[in-house]
Amino acid sequence: MAQHEYEAKFLDVDVDALRDRLKSAGAEQVFPKTMFTRLIFENDTVQGEQWLRLRDEGGKTTLTLKQVTDSGHINGTTEIEIEVDDLERTAELLKALGLRQVRYQQNYREEWQLGGVTYDLDTWPDLPTFLEIEGASEQAVREAAAAFGFDYAEARFGSIDLIYKSEADRDILAEPTLLFA
Repeated sequence: MAQHEYEAKFLDVDVDALRDRLKSAGAEQVFPKTMFTRLIFENDTVQGEQWLRLRDEGGKTTLTLKQVTDSGHINGTTEIEIEVDDLERTAELLKALGLRQVRYQQNYREEWQLGGVTYDLDTWPDLPTFLEIEGASEQAVREAAAAFGFDYAEARFGSIDLIYKSEADRDILAEPTLLFA
C-alpha cells in the first residue's frame, strides 16, 4: 500500500553548525556521509510524476515506486518501497519486464535521527548541501524544523528535479546521468 512521505527540504544550511546542533540535541548519526547511486526506470505505464527508483544506499538496496501528486505540499508524494538484495539483478529484472533505465544519478547522504524524525544532509552534483527532514506526520516535520531554527514557509517539497530547476535552471530529467566530477 502506498504511504505518504512527510518530508521537507531546507536549502540554506550551515552544515557544520547543523551537525553540531544535532549532536548537542542528542541526535544519533545513523550513517556518515555515504555515496548513494540510483537508477530511475520508466515505461509507458510508469511515467510523468511516477517512477521506479532502484537505489544503492551504501550497503542496503531499495526499490521504490514514487508518485508526486502535489509538489507544493508536504503530503504530495507517496511511495511503495521494498528492500532487495542485488541491485544488478533487480535492474536486469526490471529491464526484462520492459522498463527503460532513463537516469543514473549519484548523491551523498549523511543521516541523523532524533525523536522518530530523520535528518538527512544531502549533497548532489553542483548544488550546495541541503537538509531534508522526514517524520511520521506534517506536524512532526514542522516541529523538527522549528526546533532547529528553520522557517517552514521556506520548506521545499517534491523531488530533486524541482530543486535543480529553481536553483540551477537545469532540467535533470533530460540528463541520463547526474554524477560528481
